[in-house]
Parts: sequence; C-alpha cells; structure tokens
Amino acid sequence: MLKDFHQIFPLFSNVVMPVLAGLVFFAMAKYVQRIGPLRTLIAGELTYKGAYLGFLFLGIYLASRPLQILYPHPWPLIINNLREFCMIAVFGPAMFLAVLSLVFGHENIPSRLVWGVGALGVGLAIVFVVVNSFTIGGSEPIFQVGRLTAYDGMWFKNPDLSRRALMPILFIVRVIDPILLVFVAGVVVFWHAMNYPVEKKMLYDNMPTKLYFLGAACFSFSLSMLSVGLLFLFAKIPNQWWIYYLGALAAGLLETLSLALPMKKHVQVSEHQ
Repeated sequence: MLKDFHQIFPLFSNVVMPVLAGLVFFAMAKYVQRIGPLRTLIAGELTYKGAYLGFLFLGIYLASRPLQILYPHPWPLIINNLREFCMIAVFGPAMFLAVLSLVFGHENIPSRLVWGVGALGVGLAIVFVVVNSFTIGGSEPIFQVGRLTAYDGMWFKNPDLSRRALMPILFIVRVIDPILLVFVAGVVVFWHAMNYPVEKKMLYDNMPTKLYFLGAACFSFSLSMLSVGLLFLFAKIPNQWWIYYLGALAAGLLETLSLALPMKKHVQVSEHQ
C-alpha cells in the first residue's frame, strides 16, 4: 500500500490537485464576469475587473502545471516562466487592487496607485523570469506512470553553485508578489469586516461574513505558498508544491462561499421560496 501511495501521490499532487484548483478559479472568473455588471454600482468596476483578471490568471497558473512536466529541459523552464509571469504580473496586483477597491471604494483608489502596483508586478515578473532562466540546472524525472515520465526543473540542484546562489532572489520576489500583496489584502479585508459601518450593515447584513470568507481565502493562499519556501529555507525540503496547491484549492472554495453569499440575508431566504 505504501508503494502504491508513493506512485499515486506525485500524479495527484502534480496533475489532479492543480487542475482542480485551476477549474475552481476559472469558474469564479466566469461567475464574476456574469455578476460584475449587476454589482458594479455597489462595489465599483475596479473590484470586479481586478477579481476577474486575478481569478482567470491564477486559474491559468494552476491548471497549466501538468504542461510544465510533460517534457524534459527546456520545456519545464519555458512553461514555468509563462506560469510565473501570469501569477506575478497579473494575479497578485489584480487581487490587491480589487480588495482595496472593495474596501475603500473604487473612487478613492488613485490611478497612480493602480499604475504603480501594475508596474511593480510586471517589473517583479520580469526579474523572476530572467533570474529563473539562469537558476535552473536542466530537468530531472520526478515520477513515472506507465510509459509516461514527468520532468521538472532542477532549481535546487544546479551543479553551478554561482547560479544556485540566485535562488534567494526568486524567493524574495515571490514573498513580495503575490504572497505579501495577497496577505496584506487579507488583513485589509479582515479589518474592514470587523469595522464594517453600522449603517451599511443594516442594508447589507451579510457583507461582514462575505468579507471574512474573502480574508480567510487570502490567508490560505499566501500562507500556504510561504510555507513551501520556508520548508526549503529551514528544513532543506524542496519542491513541496502540493502544500501550495492544497492551499490554493482551499482558498478557491472559501472565495466561492464569499461570492455565493448574497449581500442581504433576506435575498437568501427569497431564493428558497
């Protein structure tokens, strides 16, 4: 049984789990696209535009993991660079701005901040892609199912020590974007939920609960990704991405609960009448 687990778990963690998480975020992007025009007057265009782009590009990042492991070097590097660019350049900034717009109002988010956060994301994404291209040391088999062999990059095993020394740069970029951006967004959402104005709560009595779900989703995403990096830094255990995919799946489910919950409780009751 233990042998079967060691054979099945890599397939589950590298293919099934990221694809499931990606499909959840694709579904949320579609849902946001549908309800956006109806709720723009309440939450603002930036909120739903940012949420749509964030969910869409995170879905692309997650669901494309199987493509990264189909062929040996250089394909793991090429696909990984495309995936990371989607997450760092678009997802992190888009979600951060969407949350700020939701909490403070889109009219109170200056265009300089929008352009600044966007430029930060693109700049960090370019840094990540360039450094990543120097850091990888080829590819290696990570598991085999029948005749199919899966490969991934050797970021932690590059025989060139000078290139392997660039790994901290990748870690720092990830900590800034998306980990820190999403974590700060979660803090802002939790703060807003705890201090939700009484006059607004009388009108939108479900909003604090929606915000708590959203904040929990932000924390699940950012802390699971951070834990993968910390495992390598302190325990020298690399490539435990299944923890992040599990966290992303949990974040997607929490965000689904937040989106599905009506702003008013009486709307929820009327749906069953």
